[in-house]
Amino acid sequence: MSQYIGVLADWFRSGGSFMWVLLLFFACAVAVMIERVIFLYFVCPRDTSELVNKLKTAVGEGKLDEAAKMLQGKSSPTHMLLGIAVDSFGAGYTAADIQEDVEESAIGQIHRFSVRLNYLSLFANISTLVGLLGTIVGLMRSFTSLASVDPSQKASLLAAGISLAMITTAAGLVVAVPCMVAYTIFSNRQSALVKDLDESTVRLLNFMKKKRAG
Repeated sequence: MSQYIGVLADWFRSGGSFMWVLLLFFACAVAVMIERVIFLYFVCPRDTSELVNKLKTAVGEGKLDEAAKMLQGKSSPTHMLLGIAVDSFGAGYTAADIQEDVEESAIGQIHRFSVRLNYLSLFANISTLVGLLGTIVGLMRSFTSLASVDPSQKASLLAAGISLAMITTAAGLVVAVPCMVAYTIFSNRQSALVKDLDESTVRLLNFMKKKRAG
């Protein structure tokens, strides 16, 4: 194990100062990924169809307290909007007013699905560019060494420059590829959650509209 750590440390040092920049981007990307996994997969469940059926039953029977308890302690955008609909219905608002309250709150709640996702795309692009910059700097060092140093040192300086060029390119891709994969996965999850939110709120609002009309 220590052998692999030593090889990795040597590889990191060979990349020069660019590796610290890439390491910073990678750490930030990992933090965003962890936060998005927690929110999109644990805070925001996709089993809202059964929940809406229970809410419709409770609201239809006039058990608004029971409906509110079903949503208590839940912080996902879908639960928040359903809670607003239940509270507005319990306050005696008309169907149009309930829908207006839900739509107004939806502006901020739906945004929570996509917050910080663009950072992953940003980290991927910048990491690739930083790796490319390291490649250019490494090649510049290599060519400079051929013209301005003692012939006995040319080979080692040339190798060091090429090593810098190749390592920073590879490190940039190591950061960029997981960021793009995670961005795609999270974007698909976001789209699915927004679809579930729309379906859930529309179903409950339509039921409340019929209840008010009846």
